[in-house]
Amino acid sequence: MYPVMLDLTGKKIVIIGGGRIALRKTIAILSAKGQVTLVAPTFLEEFNELENIKLTTATYTAEHIKEAHLIFACTDSKAINQKIVNDASKYQWVNDCSQKENSGFYNMSTIESQDYLIALSSYGKDPAALKKKKEQFKLLLEE
Repeated sequence: MYPVMLDLTGKKIVIIGGGRIALRKTIAILSAKGQVTLVAPTFLEEFNELENIKLTTATYTAEHIKEAHLIFACTDSKAINQKIVNDASKYQWVNDCSQKENSGFYNMSTIESQDYLIALSSYGKDPAALKKKKEQFKLLLEE
């Protein structure tokens, strides 16, 4: 994997799913000024509190990702997530939240201040252990 920071300003991001993982991804993308469209039959109530997102209440079809730059497959169905991966064009970047092997990119855990950004990754292997390491690094940086 090649670590990189993306300028998401004005980029079309499509997230398929309306649950906890989709919410977490949406909040992070909004903070990076990405344009977020979500597609799901239902959404958590917290989505109604967010600004500058488009909620599409529907079952996923390939048409939903046609013009996306980045795609996040965040459903609770491996079959639907696989369909999203299969429907994506070769030029589109897809993150399958249920099967890292299907992903063209992973999100990294970050520690951010005004002066720096530190990104941590477990290469998608152990997010729980990475969360503990992140807290250890935060304590170290505060000293």
